[in-house]
Amino acid sequence: MKKVFLLLFFFFGTGGLLFGGVVQDTTGVVVVSGRVVNAKTGEPVMFASVFVSGTHVGTVSNAEGYFLLKVPGGYRGRKVGFSSMGYRTVLVPVELLERNDNVIRLQPDVIPLEPVVVEKTDPLELLMQARARIAENYGREAAMMTAFYRETVRKRNKYLSVGEAVLDIYKAPYGGLADDRVRIYKGRKAEYVTREDTLMMKLRGGPATIVLLDLVKHPGDILAPSAWNYYDFSMGGEVMIDGRRNWVIHFDQKDTVSIPLYKGNIFLDRETLAFSGIEFSLSPKQLAKAVDYMVIRKPAGLKVEVLGASYLVKYRYDHKRWVLNYMRTESRFSCKWEKRWFRSNYTITSEAAITDVDYRNVVKPRWRETARSGEIFIEKVSAFSDPAFWGKDNVIQPEESIQTAIRKISRKLKRKNR
Repeated sequence: MKKVFLLLFFFFGTGGLLFGGVVQDTTGVVVVSGRVVNAKTGEPVMFASVFVSGTHVGTVSNAEGYFLLKVPGGYRGRKVGFSSMGYRTVLVPVELLERNDNVIRLQPDVIPLEPVVVEKTDPLELLMQARARIAENYGREAAMMTAFYRETVRKRNKYLSVGEAVLDIYKAPYGGLADDRVRIYKGRKAEYVTREDTLMMKLRGGPATIVLLDLVKHPGDILAPSAWNYYDFSMGGEVMIDGRRNWVIHFDQKDTVSIPLYKGNIFLDRETLAFSGIEFSLSPKQLAKAVDYMVIRKPAGLKVEVLGASYLVKYRYDHKRWVLNYMRTESRFSCKWEKRWFRSNYTITSEAAITDVDYRNVVKPRWRETARSGEIFIEKVSAFSDPAFWGKDNVIQPEESIQTAIRKISRKLKRKNR
């Protein structure tokens, strides 16, 4: 479980502004907010893409489906798009979303079965076949990846810390025993703590642990066959993802399992039997016990409750090979001091998008250059600060999508890869 769980650490804030650089000005923009849900079940669609059509403006819904998008006034006549794995994209005019109770219902992009053909598929047999084809689908050679990483901590809707970095990822061959390595190339941060913020949460591991969400490489407690006895699996039909047919396999921990595990969906590309994506959350069945696995250290007298944790990993098909594409985590906590009435809710998010893959110029980072799982990224990132690298875009805007942030520095990333 520790491979996937986010590990947290608490400390007392001293108050005062620690660092500037976050833009939250809403002047001249239209604020669009609401919730994205499954049109059939009403369940939230976590990590759905929310974007202004034809522009680079966008964001992502949170683990409960809620979103907030700031649309520049000049785009008021455009449409806002909503998309997610296995759902049909919806476009809605901005003018119809100028309210705070929008509910966007996404229709699953389900492929109807042919009336004459009845197909009975065993999910465990499919998973076993998919694992047997990992080396064939993902490659037996090492690769160097460039990624853009972001990590945020929020208290309710207020950002307490934001960190971003360009990463070099040594991706070891699939099917082998060698580990991946991550090196921070450039980084920046912003931290805001006021006198009212007597508690601050920090994420341990950051860039070093988010690569463990590549469950094809690091199967952990979901894709490892040794873990399958702890889950109930069922077929969820077929959906279209990026124009390709995918099987959907539902899973949830068994009622008899006494430790906190997961529930979610595994997407298998039907043609290649590759894992095209996995979305999962802590199962509610043993959620109350999750705090023992997720919190490393906390002050005496503080009670912490895990409200939920959600994860997403995506792969893309590129030149007859599947490659890692995107990873995201979001964990929510409730904290209450003894003898106090009120609680404070915190959300910790980390995400990484792969911007480049190179199979020729592969150089494994030296161990002393490698980000470690025991380090706290927000405390280390200042050592990699380089305002000249970010240029005129040396301002963190945590509410924009990571894809939008990448587009702003795309030229810098291309120069880096020359």
